[in-house]
Order: sequence, then structure tokens, then C-alpha cells
Amino acid sequence: MGPLVVLPATPEDLPAIITIQFAAFSHEPFNRIKFPVQPPTADTHSRAVERMRKDMLHDPSIHILKVVDTSLGGEIISFAKWHIFRHERPESEWRREEARDWGEGVNIAAADAFMGKIFDARRRVMAGRAHCLLNLLDTHPDHQRRGAGAMLVRWGTEMADAAGLPCYLEGSEPGYQLYRKNGFEDVENLDWDLREWGPPGSQGVC
Repeated sequence: MGPLVVLPATPEDLPAIITIQFAAFSHEPFNRIKFPVQPPTADTHSRAVERMRKDMLHDPSIHILKVVDTSLGGEIISFAKWHIFRHERPESEWRREEARDWGEGVNIAAADAFMGKIFDARRRVMAGRAHCLLNLLDTHPDHQRRGAGAMLVRWGTEMADAAGLPCYLEGSEPGYQLYRKNGFEDVENLDWDLREWGPPGSQGVC
């Protein structure tokens, strides 16, 4: 058995988890448009922690997992946020979209537009079907390519297989091969033109 272990995350883990999330996306072009202040401010960090804490405590579909490195004293190096929707949901539930409290130093228009595009695709493809959704998966840059991401993907796919449910995710280019290796297939490709928000180019979301 290696030093990496998957465990359920606790509310006390959330500050470290959000730090990993920001670090993992710090060099992606669109992330730097959403969060032009780098590193993100303490206010942005604390609001992200509180959003995830609220999700963890009040949404029974959510499972937040962490990978710890036992050789580093149990340091958290990666995390995932899975939703397990075991039953079909009414349209009033799966179409609901809550306002996002991004915090200071955030390009709110860009962030809302990007997330709106993601949620539109999710509703279009999965709607209210029972399924497993990989909402987030991030590994700290210092610990990437050690297998932590694959462990977190397998946690959810094994859960889905046992329940007879399909899986769905949105992924950016860095994680594309990981998801393909674990059985995911393309259903749509969302090209995001960054010229509206800053530098020319686009970031693919599969």
C-alpha cells in the first residue's frame, strides 16, 4: 500500500482544499481572467470555503473526498467533489441556479458567464436523470502525476457502477487524458473565446 489514501473530507479540511483549488487553476488562462488578483484575496478564499461548507453540510448528494499523503504527515494533496443523484429529480430542482457570492477581486461578469455556460450544458445533457456528477477535482501542482486524481475518479466510477448509474463531468484540457483513461467519453465540447474578456484564444471544456 502506497502513501496516498482517499478519505472523506471534513469541514476543518476546507481551507486547505480551497487553497489547492486556487493553486491548481492558477495558470489556466480563463482562471486568471475570473480571478485577476493573484493569488486570490483572503476574502475570495474565505467565501469559497463558506460556499463549500454550506454544500457539505446541507446537500446530502455531495461527497467531498480528499487524498492525503501519509508520508507527509497526512497532508492533503488532492480533493474531489462528487454528487450522487440516486433518483430522478424534478425540473424545479435541476434547473434551479443560486446566485454566487464570489467575493472581492473577482471579475464577476466573466465568472458568471463561464459558470452559466457550464450549467447550461449540464442541464442539456443530464437534466434530471439519476447519475453521478464529478463537480470538482483538483490536485496541488506540487503533487500532480502521482495518481491522486485517478484515485478520486475511481471512487466515483466504482460508486456509479455499483448503483448502475451513468457518470458526468466537465473537464479542462489538463485533466482530459485522465478522464479518458477512466472510461469517460466526449458528449460535447464547449469552446470559450477569451477575446471578449482579455487575451485572445479559447479554453476547451469537454
